Amino acid sequence: MLNKPQLFRRLLALCGLLLLCSSVALSQLFQLQLLNGEKYVRRSAEFLTTTSTVSAARGEILDRYGRPLVTNNTGFSLVLIYSSFWDGNDKRFDTLLDLTHRIQTAAVDATAKQNAAKTAAATDTSSDTSADATDSTDTSSDTPTDTAQAVSADTAAIPSINDRLPITQSAPFTYNSASLTELSGYMKDSAKSLGLDAVTAAVDAAKQASETDPKTDENGNTIDQAAQVDATKLVSPTEFINAMRAYMEKNLGMPTDLSLADARTMVGIYYSMRTVGFSNQATYTLADNVPMDLIAYIKEHSADFQGIEIQSEAVRQYDTATAAHLLGTIGSLTSDEWNSDKNGGPYKDKTGYQMSDLIGKSGLESALESYLHSTAGSRTVETDLGGSAIAEQTTATAPKPGDNVITTIDLDLQEVAEKSLAGNLSAYGKGGAAVALDPNTGEVLAMASYPTYDLANYNKNYASIQADSRHPEVNRATSGVYPPGSTFKMVTAIAGLEEGIISGDTYVTCTGTYEYGGQTFRCNNHDTPMTLNVTDALKYSCNSFFYTVGQKLTGEHLEQWTKKFGLGTATGIEVGEATGQAAGPTYREQQRKADPAIREWQGGDDLNAAIGQSDNGFTPLQLANYVSAIVNGGTLYKPTLVKSIKSYDYSSFMKTDESEVLGKIDISDATRELVMQGMSEVTDEGGTAGSVFADYPIKVGGKTGTAEMFENGESFDNGLFIAFAPFDNPQIVICVVGEGAGHGAYVAPIVRDMLDEYFSVGKSDRAASRQAENTLIR
Repeated sequence: MLNKPQLFRRLLALCGLLLLCSSVALSQLFQLQLLNGEKYVRRSAEFLTTTSTVSAARGEILDRYGRPLVTNNTGFSLVLIYSSFWDGNDKRFDTLLDLTHRIQTAAVDATAKQNAAKTAAATDTSSDTSADATDSTDTSSDTPTDTAQAVSADTAAIPSINDRLPITQSAPFTYNSASLTELSGYMKDSAKSLGLDAVTAAVDAAKQASETDPKTDENGNTIDQAAQVDATKLVSPTEFINAMRAYMEKNLGMPTDLSLADARTMVGIYYSMRTVGFSNQATYTLADNVPMDLIAYIKEHSADFQGIEIQSEAVRQYDTATAAHLLGTIGSLTSDEWNSDKNGGPYKDKTGYQMSDLIGKSGLESALESYLHSTAGSRTVETDLGGSAIAEQTTATAPKPGDNVITTIDLDLQEVAEKSLAGNLSAYGKGGAAVALDPNTGEVLAMASYPTYDLANYNKNYASIQADSRHPEVNRATSGVYPPGSTFKMVTAIAGLEEGIISGDTYVTCTGTYEYGGQTFRCNNHDTPMTLNVTDALKYSCNSFFYTVGQKLTGEHLEQWTKKFGLGTATGIEVGEATGQAAGPTYREQQRKADPAIREWQGGDDLNAAIGQSDNGFTPLQLANYVSAIVNGGTLYKPTLVKSIKSYDYSSFMKTDESEVLGKIDISDATRELVMQGMSEVTDEGGTAGSVFADYPIKVGGKTGTAEMFENGESFDNGLFIAFAPFDNPQIVICVVGEGAGHGAYVAPIVRDMLDEYFSVGKSDRAASRQAENTLIR
């Protein structure tokens, strides 16, 4: 045991050690704070730690056999660092002008190369194809061609400046976006500093009105009247450009002698910087798809480009010129999407999103955003004031690529559908659509809308797309609502048979007219008077037979049967769709509530509804789906474009889509046999589609239709045709609508082209090829 003197000596030693440590610490603190304090303050100001993003690839989209539809290419972007490029840099505008001129020149060169490639591909294609009527298709931008497919992947290589300002690049300036909400908000926030007096006055008046005369929405919530002011209605594009230019010259040191084109470019860049929150905490991507020669130049002259970082990035690449409406577009997040529930927002509350991110805006890109979206990583780097790295970069957060989508689409069938639509409908000057379904699963095999557009050049061609009176931006397959005409008659036949109003032995004599309620209803679908049963009536599309059924059935009962087949109701498909409407007393009453001048439902409406006219209006997708339910025995499936979703490396399934049943329709075997027989005879010699299918090697069933249309003071007839094959074991149902085509028989060749492709008529090696491709993604 230690005695007291020993303890005392040890205690003294411990105190001495503590005193020594304290002295060292105080000495270092004295040296840091007093002797070298100014030196370290200067050094902290000279070196900066910046956090930048590490991009990740968005998920790929493939067809049902694993063929790429949308993938990614590696590109390079120019990223500006706020602290070293913008803050306190007197030469920032000189540098921006130099870079933008170089990028614009590179874009012109890349476009010229692309056009040359198109010309060369077109020459090669023309030498290998015959000039028959079907293949002589329109080669404009709204028509997919082999040439466009050959060069579409190269489009991603065109350099572009990240300009979010929705105003045209050259004078006379116009707004060039369907949504100007973000710009309007910017104008209101900056109205006083920009001298936009009309906007300031309107906002002040709206705020005052909110206090003196508050308004509420349908849910009782107070409406922010100032938020509803659209500043773009008060300020012209030219006025905004001029106001921004004056502000930037006065407050930011922008040169006053810029050309109008250069001033527009600088305004667009500054606007973009502001909207994405360019700051010490957030970088700004000036340009994408930067060519290697420009990258080399910047690196060779790094002293002239301080604060500019070159980053690799995944650039969306379109591997097909088809399926634009299905695949959809992507674009930068807007302030509305960031802050509100617009387009799936608010994205500020979602994990993995930044204000500078690209998101899906339409089609599958939008519908499957949560799967396709990639989450960028981050890295930190210590730089000097010139932007040069002085410490090794480290990854703080690893980037996470998006998941991959395997669609139900057959790319070959999709290409044939779009090409045949263009070739057969272009002469009518309107539009049309084609939908192919697997009747046993609800999978969409092809979905084409005409006219279409080049997805790879969507932003570049946006103004011309919007100006086209045919509305190529609309997906007519899901959003086009058409009277079904005689393609509806199977509903009337089934309803009449199942309700006991008619049987297979019921005959009606048609003389070409049908008298009811003092009105004469006509049938012009066969040349001579005929006595027909239900099978004959379908074959010859006799109106009088179905007038008789409709009169006895009444619109109330027919309306119920229409809805059983999913007509006039949303199908639930992943992309946007219209619901349409089923004719009957219920819908007519809804119309009358909105407009009391509309007459009540009357007996004559029963007759018109029975032949697919009256208020009936359905999408091509709904029509294909209803016939699918007939041929498969009464199961109404939910149509789908998604077969499965796999992880970014294809190693595991994130989601598998099982067939979803929307409803079961009780149809007796006897009823189905009679209706199927009628559709069989439609394609036989003497049937309304016999001229196209009587000699076809595979037995096809179907129904033609002609629907009267009145649009913008013009009267014309749409042609419709719905077909299925093989007749005894249906594997595919196709619906085609041709606006202004006149008769269903005139669009039947489109169906034949699609069946040729699907059943590989004349292409014996296609089935084996598809099987091999399918193996790649299992």
